[in-house]
Amino acid sequence: GHVHGVETANPRVFWAYLPYSMHMAGPREAIHHMMIRKNFGCSHFIIGRDMAGCKSSIDGNDFYGPYDAQDFAKENGPTLGVQAVPSLNLVYTGEKGYITAEEAKAEGLDSLKLSGTKFRKMLKDGDDIPEWFAFKSVVGVLREAPN
Repeated sequence: GHVHGVETANPRVFWAYLPYSMHMAGPREAIHHMMIRKNFGCSHFIIGRDMAGCKSSIDGNDFYGPYDAQDFAKENGPTLGVQAVPSLNLVYTGEKGYITAEEAKAEGLDSLKLSGTKFRKMLKDGDDIPEWFAFKSVVGVLREAPN
């Protein structure tokens, strides 16, 4: 069934699973993902901050800047025939809900944060996931999925 139908009740949105793992290869991997999506018929590609980024195992520093993948996708999207759609760096605040990190900082608001690593640990441990971070229906599907 379509478990997250309530959250995606929009006839212009189509959800599908692409069985492809991240390889943490930075901006070039982002372009690779764009090409795969184009082959599946997508005209637009939403690209997040630090997509496919990775850290050095020696010093822990990032190999790429947080917006390198977005910039590379915007630069190469026209050649590929895909519109890159950079995702904003959104945070959740108790005072205003979802706003950009820049707005939260400018207004001195506390941002609630949950890293991907912490999210995966919470999923594995059966901890409650805050609704501001993920839809309950999505959390349910992730918990049922094989590791």
